[in-house]
Amino acid sequence: MGAVGSADTGSLPAAAAGVRWTRNWRPRPGAAVNLLCLPHAGGSAGFYRSWVDLLPAEVDFHAVQYPGREDRITEAPVSCMTELADAITEAIRPLFEKDVILFGHSMGASVAYEVTRRCEAEGLSPRLLLVSGRAAPRWPHGAPPRRPRTDDEIVHEIRGFSTAGSTALDDPDLRELLLPMIRADYRLVEGYRPDRPGPVRAPIAVLRGRDDVKVTPEGAAAWREFSTTHCTEHVFDGGHFYLRANERPVLGALAELIARALR
Repeated sequence: MGAVGSADTGSLPAAAAGVRWTRNWRPRPGAAVNLLCLPHAGGSAGFYRSWVDLLPAEVDFHAVQYPGREDRITEAPVSCMTELADAITEAIRPLFEKDVILFGHSMGASVAYEVTRRCEAEGLSPRLLLVSGRAAPRWPHGAPPRRPRTDDEIVHEIRGFSTAGSTALDDPDLRELLLPMIRADYRLVEGYRPDRPGPVRAPIAVLRGRDDVKVTPEGAAAWREFSTTHCTEHVFDGGHFYLRANERPVLGALAELIARALR
């Protein structure tokens, strides 16, 4: 597929692959833990930019930059979960020089779970997996569309979940620039069928918005089957993008969860 070249990190040194795939706006080399955040469908590393100033000093913050957006806009986006998770796993190996915690929102939660599986298979053990705005694997995420969605339908859905950043889609030129990436993300989400999904050794913390129509309480609770250690649930006011409206409370909760994981 066209995205293969953009995701192939096999010929790159580990440090170069990491720079290509992750963003660290304010390095904290003395921090105790690396926090790696994975964006939602249609999202980018910049979605998490404001978190840098709100996290404790012992957290070194990294955000994954998928191909096809922001400073990787010229690269073909990836529409295959296996390809994306393999490339990210390869790129983040250097982060395991210290403790690592993964956070993913919506599509990013599924990617974080798949990356955790791969890391553990290689003997790299994240201290904690934080999954946000996403039901557990195998749990229904709503009925699949009877036909491929049009661009207008995809844009309408994005607007329904969050107005943050969706105004860029009002500009016809920006819309044409962004739609290939958004289409690829939707293909990835809709085509994701976990290959024999099983539990990870890392503890899991599930975060969700109380009014998120994408994640039922049952879908969130089903994550308990996916950790051999333990799983906790944390509910915030708001919908699918609750973490935008409740940024400080969410980051306060994350800081406490990270502290507990390190203890």
